[in-house]
Amino acid sequence: MPGQPLPDAATAKEWWTTMLLMRRFEERSAELYGSGSIGGFLHAARGEEAVVLGAARALRPGDAVLTTFRAHAWALARGTDPAAVLAELLGRSAGTSGGLGGSTHVVDPDRGLYGGFAIPAGHAPLSAGVALSFAARSYEGVALCQLTLGATAEGVFAETLALAASWSLPVVFLVTHDLAHDAPAPAVTELFQRSAASGVAGLKCSGVDPVEVRKCVVEAARRAREERHPTLVEAIVRRAGEGAVDPVAAFAERLTGKGVLSDAERDAIEGAVRDRLDAATETAVASPERDAA
Repeated sequence: MPGQPLPDAATAKEWWTTMLLMRRFEERSAELYGSGSIGGFLHAARGEEAVVLGAARALRPGDAVLTTFRAHAWALARGTDPAAVLAELLGRSAGTSGGLGGSTHVVDPDRGLYGGFAIPAGHAPLSAGVALSFAARSYEGVALCQLTLGATAEGVFAETLALAASWSLPVVFLVTHDLAHDAPAPAVTELFQRSAASGVAGLKCSGVDPVEVRKCVVEAARRAREERHPTLVEAIVRRAGEGAVDPVAAFAERLTGKGVLSDAERDAIEGAVRDRLDAATETAVASPERDAA
């Protein structure tokens, strides 16, 4: 793991607990999807927990997040009730948008989550619009737009980068670069360098270390708030295949190795997360079906 210093013990444990909640939530969702209880699509964020957690802990409550169709983890990281997220996946009225958005479009504007979006890079200009509204109101908010590697090849992404630079918008583009992705590689593979052509500075970090991700996003957010400069942060992960790193297990091992997390505490947190998801599942399943009208 990269060598960025850990936060204090209580904070480090909270981070791992939330990452574990993300993972166990996805596993529970997969079970419900396999049984036919969840219809439509189910897009898991397995392997991206450190990226989401690190970025979420770099933001302020009033900041905005617009992300991909893997939005469950973001909702949990921003503090949305797991029962409400699960109810949304189940198409129940107690869901975050009354069961109308499903897995792909989880949203919780009260916590700054302005949605998951299915179209690659389709939310990039929306993020710029949110940032523009912040700037127009002299509000020190930041819009964070998370995208995938494939989305960076879309023309609308390049256009949004250029616009953000030209208008000095307080936006952070967080690109999860999955090395296991089999899409054709661009001529310049370093995304954080490619953005410079549009006038957007770039940073690069390990996407398996929430501490390193947070450090990069904190700096990007500072630039956005204080200097009104957009920044692209490239977080490197490998979600599958040879060389894949499980960020949840890796962070737990790091905490254990540093004496921050004992085996007994780890087992207790596992149990608490399981109990929380059991209760959330019971609540979500008991919620009425959405109003189709």
